[in-house]
Amino acid sequence: MIVVHSPHHILHNPPKEFISNHIEAYGESPERAEIILEALMDHPDVELTRVEQFDLSHFYKIHGNDYLVYLQTAYDEWVAAGLWSEGIMPEFFALGHMRNRPPSKSPEGKAGYYMTDSCTMIVKGTWEAVKYSGFTALTGAKYLLNGRSSAFSICRPPGHHAGFDYAGGYCFVNNAALAAKFLQDQGRPEADGDVKVGILDIDFHHGNGTQDIVQHLENILLVSIHGDPDYSYPYLTGFESENTEKNVNFALPPGINDEAYFKVFQKAVSTLKAFGCSYLVISLGVDTSEHDQIGNFKLTSAIYCKLAQYLIDELPLPKLILMEGGYNIDFLAGNVMAFLTPFLEAKTL
Repeated sequence: MIVVHSPHHILHNPPKEFISNHIEAYGESPERAEIILEALMDHPDVELTRVEQFDLSHFYKIHGNDYLVYLQTAYDEWVAAGLWSEGIMPEFFALGHMRNRPPSKSPEGKAGYYMTDSCTMIVKGTWEAVKYSGFTALTGAKYLLNGRSSAFSICRPPGHHAGFDYAGGYCFVNNAALAAKFLQDQGRPEADGDVKVGILDIDFHHGNGTQDIVQHLENILLVSIHGDPDYSYPYLTGFESENTEKNVNFALPPGINDEAYFKVFQKAVSTLKAFGCSYLVISLGVDTSEHDQIGNFKLTSAIYCKLAQYLIDELPLPKLILMEGGYNIDFLAGNVMAFLTPFLEAKTL
């Protein structure tokens, strides 16, 4: 199995975040990607591959021009204005009608316009890391286009909370939407002339950014299984009442176990089968684990293997797995390996 990684992720290493009404160490740390890579390095069925570079035009197909310019220039503007050099953390947020006009010219105003929370920070190396995280997703997608049946891209920072023109939830560029659009543009059409791409998001948190972006795209369907936003981040979106022909949400209650989750997972896969995907992008978050401090599900490590095997059996099409969330360092690599094991054991191209 192809596993794509980038050393550039370490450039994004914010010192802290403001979460649950207090300041603590940044939860989305470089250690996350490093321990996953370490767990995979010596596996006999893993082909470790370094990230390739791509034209940034792919990014502009899913994100707004002004937003991408902001990501590239934000830190330098912030520091030039004499603001806190450790990083950018918004002090206010553009709500409701305030987003109907362009952002103010001040760095503080731009931060509040383009960032949705105070647990997401931009530091000096953020753009470089974000850019290569997107390239990591695109490299994995390229392997599918070249005939591989599966690939795993260790994307860091993650991406599924990044919307068309905003960052949040540790995310800046939406890797899943980026890869899906690339596969659609470059892939071989089905008999009806369309390349349909499914995105299956199984992170604990709703992929609000992905949902936002797919509304602007054709023949890409997002199916998301996540914690009920009445109780979990991102709180204001991810409800089943938002379901359209472009996104299907399964919002689940706190404390859900393996058996109940798997029943919902089967429904999600049936939805993707009915859609008729040519390719499947999987936003893998293992913050659904019973041990994760950010989620409130009660899934055991064993269920991840079962979910992956079910996908292989029920959806025999090329699959790109992208790393999203999962924050308990003691269990992160083990849970990721549990999900990847059926793909590794398949020993297909």
